Amino acid sequence: MMAPAALEPAISSQPDASLIGALRAHGVRHLAVAEPAAPYGAVESATLIARLAGHPDPRLREALIPLFLRQPELADQTPGLVGRLPPLAADVLRQFYTAAVYLQRLWLSTLRMYLGGFPLLPDYFGRAHYRLPGPDDRFGEAGLRGLARLYTDKTGLDWLSVYESTMNLFLQQLNLEQRHHG
Repeated sequence: MMAPAALEPAISSQPDASLIGALRAHGVRHLAVAEPAAPYGAVESATLIARLAGHPDPRLREALIPLFLRQPELADQTPGLVGRLPPLAADVLRQFYTAAVYLQRLWLSTLRMYLGGFPLLPDYFGRAHYRLPGPDDRFGEAGLRGLARLYTDKTGLDWLSVYESTMNLFLQQLNLEQRHHG
């Protein structure tokens, strides 16, 4: 596990200002738009999750991980959304939600230092859909590695690095917030 380094917001090459604004409103602030934008309108959480899952920009899809970590109460919307989304977006949502479940367990102590108490994300897909170990097996590491292996075999991308770098950006954000406010 790597220590958080200095945080520089990732700038989306094709920014969706309303999604980035909605993420900021939910406490996910590691993304930035290339050009300043007008104030953002509110986006309902189920709509936000669905739009992120179906977005063409990988950084916005990956933002599902910190969104669920920051707002675990959104988890109960996930199974219903998966059933209503197009197959590709449903797969993205399952993947990143499941990564968030495992990352939450892996980083539980650190997340509680920054965020206080919060509910654990339920394992909706890890065991039932992917046939992976439960989130408490080796503190989530076994499942996270298994999930990464499944998607690496499917796409050729190094998904473990994607999950870890997304988590690293989120921890950097939490660290900066704590220093700024605390």
